[in-house]
Amino acid sequence: MATNTVIEHNTRMTASELGTLWSAYMSESLLVCVLKYFAAKTQDKQTLPVIQFVLNCSEARVRDIADLYRQIDHPIPVGFTDQDVHVDAPALFSDVFILNYTHSLSRIAMSTYSMYISSSVTPAVQLIFKKARRELEELYDQTLSLLLSKGLFTRAAAIPIPERIEFIEKQSYLTGWFGERRPMHAMEIMQLYYNIQRNGIGKCLLLGFSQVAQSKKVRDYMVRGATLATKNIQEMGIRLTEENENVTPTWDSEVLNSKVPPFSDKLMMFHVSQLGAISMGLYGVAMGSVTRHDLGVMFARMLKDGALFAEDGISLMIEHGWMEKPPHSVDNINIAKRKS
Repeated sequence: MATNTVIEHNTRMTASELGTLWSAYMSESLLVCVLKYFAAKTQDKQTLPVIQFVLNCSEARVRDIADLYRQIDHPIPVGFTDQDVHVDAPALFSDVFILNYTHSLSRIAMSTYSMYISSSVTPAVQLIFKKARRELEELYDQTLSLLLSKGLFTRAAAIPIPERIEFIEKQSYLTGWFGERRPMHAMEIMQLYYNIQRNGIGKCLLLGFSQVAQSKKVRDYMVRGATLATKNIQEMGIRLTEENENVTPTWDSEVLNSKVPPFSDKLMMFHVSQLGAISMGLYGVAMGSVTRHDLGVMFARMLKDGALFAEDGISLMIEHGWMEKPPHSVDNINIAKRKS
């Protein structure tokens, strides 16, 4: 559906608007490819309508952003097309993973589009982002309901309701290096649980991609990412086990044995790059949510390792000519030099 909102050509968009539109176009064109493949492979009759719903939403979003680009005479990014997906390839992931992937997508994308809304002022841009947010809320409800009905949703650990309000009296509340550690508070448990889930989804995706990537460098990169995710899951799982809290399951067994690539190496690398960027942001949020020193250092280590992994991924994409340049400011100094 077109936005039906015409913006004035003398109104220049802000850097944040051009940046978020570009990011949204790249992400949504990638998702169209992924979801087309999932829709072609999903056997579960309850999951298929959910995949079709989000696919239709992503296709409409790509068209809306392209229409807006035409209005402002902005070149339409290459993004991802039917050349990057092979829907006839055998299934690479099970229906269980596809449903969990789609649920995780709804959670991450809701947060992303909320940020995009708060970063934009042009009505036409806000219209696209607000519509996306509403659709993602609906997707979240649909996937959560389906996971619960199938017994596939693992709830975070329950903790007792406090009997009274208390205040922290000692600096030792912040420690966690040696000796007796205080029990984790609710936000710390939530961050561990959520980040184990995310790493589990990411690891499953990386394992699948490592099976089908055509370039050895890309295969090695995917294996490296899966190894890093395993390390993170184990470290966070140990922390939860120490608290006698349940550890959320992962989805390694939901990768099937196909070796036929359903996606281009370019698409898989960009997808992993996106997930890495999101992870770094969420590790930063986690660092701000925990108060035990050992947990803060653990998330800081994960952020650092994630940043190094992401940097190497970008270098690999540049090496293969897969890295499309986002909108950027004008280098006035170099322009002046070229004129002299």
